[in-house]
Amino acid sequence: MPDTSPPTLEYHIFDPETQEIRVVLVPRPRRRYWLHAVLFLATIFTTLCIGARLQDNFNHNLPAFSDQVSDSVDYWPWSWALADPRRLLLGVPFSLSLLGILTAHELGHFILCIRRGVYATLPFFIPAPTLIGTMGAFIRIRSPIRSRADLFDIGIAGPIAGFVVAGPVLLLGLMLSKPLTVSAMQSDVNFGLPLIFSLAHRLLAALGGLGADPTSVSGLALSPVAMAAWAGMFATALNLIPGGQLDGGHIIFALKPSLHRRITLLTILVLLPLSWYLWAGWLLWALVLRLTGSRHPEVPLQPGLDRKRWWLGAFALLMFILTVTPSPIRDIGGKDNSLRYMLDELRQQRMHPSEQR
Repeated sequence: MPDTSPPTLEYHIFDPETQEIRVVLVPRPRRRYWLHAVLFLATIFTTLCIGARLQDNFNHNLPAFSDQVSDSVDYWPWSWALADPRRLLLGVPFSLSLLGILTAHELGHFILCIRRGVYATLPFFIPAPTLIGTMGAFIRIRSPIRSRADLFDIGIAGPIAGFVVAGPVLLLGLMLSKPLTVSAMQSDVNFGLPLIFSLAHRLLAALGGLGADPTSVSGLALSPVAMAAWAGMFATALNLIPGGQLDGGHIIFALKPSLHRRITLLTILVLLPLSWYLWAGWLLWALVLRLTGSRHPEVPLQPGLDRKRWWLGAFALLMFILTVTPSPIRDIGGKDNSLRYMLDELRQQRMHPSEQR
């Protein structure tokens, strides 16, 4: 069936400074459905493999991440999973939970773009050999945004949608978790838990939703579903970092455009010591903010936002507080994951090369 859609998209944007309406013509990009489908299917596969490994370890009371696990499963168990494709069924709870959260986040953005007449791509999922089998997902906005209100609504819709899905997933994941055993403590990767994990644990403990209730959430061997909730909450926190062209940066710009650049710089100054003392990955996000902090989609500065959206902005801050953790990955292989430790270890290797094997 031939494509009868108009070859260009026409936008009428009111400029309060000149009191004129500007007409902006944007070439209508072709949707590459095949690319979105291939990336999504590949991400399903990678997350199924990781989820199968996590579930197998969980069933055998083994560490979630370790190279000393059953059937010699390593960090990225592609060959192990494909040796018996039935093993992939073990990964369904993790994959479904994680992709459900990520999909909800991206569809939150996408649906608001449609409602506000903004052209955006479908979500691009990123399969990758990471500890969770993916590097997340994103959409690209390919047309002007007519107002600060539209920018705000599009920016905040993703985190809210993802958070709404991640909440029940977290509760279910904690209910499926079990008390930590001595063998399960010997994990090669240790995660820091955000505040929302402790709050959810207390809620379930009060309601009797935990069968063998440890004194704190740190006493639980997290189920793969709970691990998916951790990844989803972490993704929410990263997107809500206040600055640059992240969702948090869009929210800040929509609320107070004049503060966007200064808050971005302040966030960078906070992330640098966090990367030095706690988690080296914060350095990457500081660089992302530095590279994107001075650029932002052109949006008319007037009119401003109503009080309802300021309250939603406060809710975005609350979501960030609940989901962020200063040290998301505390150590790998028993080694500190801070930039300071990594550089010190590298220096020691150069000073004593004969001791390295």
